[in-house]
Amino acid sequence: MFLRICGHNEVQRDVGLRFGRTQETVKRKFFEVLNATELLACDYINTPTSEELLRIPERLIMDRKYWPYFSGFVGAMDGVHVCVKVKPELQGMYWNRHDRTSFNIMAICDLNMLFTYVWNGAPGSCHDTAVLNTAQEKDSEFPLPPGDKYYVVDSGYPNKQGFLAPYRSSRNTVFRYHLSQFENGPPPRNMQELFNRWHASLRSVIERTFGVWKKKWRILCEFPRYNMKVQKQVVMATMGLHNFIRISNFTDDDFGEQMGHAEMENINFEGDLGDTETTEIAEGDLMANIRDNIAKSLWANRNNLY
Repeated sequence: MFLRICGHNEVQRDVGLRFGRTQETVKRKFFEVLNATELLACDYINTPTSEELLRIPERLIMDRKYWPYFSGFVGAMDGVHVCVKVKPELQGMYWNRHDRTSFNIMAICDLNMLFTYVWNGAPGSCHDTAVLNTAQEKDSEFPLPPGDKYYVVDSGYPNKQGFLAPYRSSRNTVFRYHLSQFENGPPPRNMQELFNRWHASLRSVIERTFGVWKKKWRILCEFPRYNMKVQKQVVMATMGLHNFIRISNFTDDDFGEQMGHAEMENINFEGDLGDTETTEIAEGDLMANIRDNIAKSLWANRNNLY
């Protein structure tokens, strides 16, 4: 019954008819399983320790498109919106640019498409950078990468220590970023665009992970039926089940479809591009230098990348 509600977003009345149970029973059992799976998520969403962040991901070493250029990579980070039902007086805070109320969920994943960190429940009106700043300020266990390690992020985030963002366009220069822009146009014209092309390719793992998660659990993206407290539980429970399925190595069509793609066209699920074109974000010297060094190395070896 729980899986029908979360996987198909069925109403409890229809689930009761399907299983021959009263609506009261369906409701009670839904919350029993929801509480249990939320606890299960604590075991399956494993935030990496400082020592673990120092390790080089095996999948990274095996992929010559990214190794050794992105040797500091430890994960991909992005935000995604999840529908939620809120009280009328809170709608302004949770109303996003797609004219619906939502949470802005910030998540980090590894190259195995496993969620490794989640900041759950920020209002949908919050910019991705604001969500990141809040997570770092309020969570003493936020897994900040050490030294020259970093998460790959899109241009909605600052290019500062621990976070490697692409080259941003300015008034004088325009740098393409999304994979579709390269597939439907000329090859990269300079080292900045070449960096952006492979950065976008590497970062697509978080988009594919979100894609599998939302495709499997329709309760996350269809008409919201539960309030904020319950929907936050649903987010954690379904992310835990996502990792459980992946770790268990069950045959799964959704994972199989996405793992078959070395990269994915950068579908901007929540339209962050609109923010990044109008928001000025300060950059740090350390990550700017790391980015420039990667770009120069990619450009010098560009004939071997395709």
